[in-house]
Amino acid sequence: MVPGYIALGLSSSVTAAPTETLRRLALAAGVATVVAGLVPVSAPSCPQPFVDAEATATDVGHAIASITAFALWTAMPITAFRQCTPGWFRSLSGALGMSTVAGFVAAGVTTNSQSPRKGLAQRAFVGAVVAWYGATAIAELAEG
Repeated sequence: MVPGYIALGLSSSVTAAPTETLRRLALAAGVATVVAGLVPVSAPSCPQPFVDAEATATDVGHAIASITAFALWTAMPITAFRQCTPGWFRSLSGALGMSTVAGFVAAGVTTNSQSPRKGLAQRAFVGAVVAWYGATAIAELAEG
């Protein structure tokens, strides 16, 4: 998993986005993602700090970095919707923004409730984020 976190974090850090604010958010999300990858969880079950008795200091660090990345990923398509000119990218950013908000909430609820579907909610959330990154790349390529 660590190489995946680092690859995603580094690619986010160099994302060419349509506005300076989005570039800064992508850079911050990239740094948070790399940190989440480098600060390991203590067990594959990913113990929750302040909830699970077996959670360690590294679990706290991983959780802080991950929640930071998730929050920034949620903000990016919403920010794109608010800042970009009307067109397909703005419209898609609005739809993906709603998806990321729903995914962020679902990931939080399923994680806090120890649902066996917490991984599914997190992956659906990340899917919306990756779709937004893809749309951003296409929009930037189309702009030249």
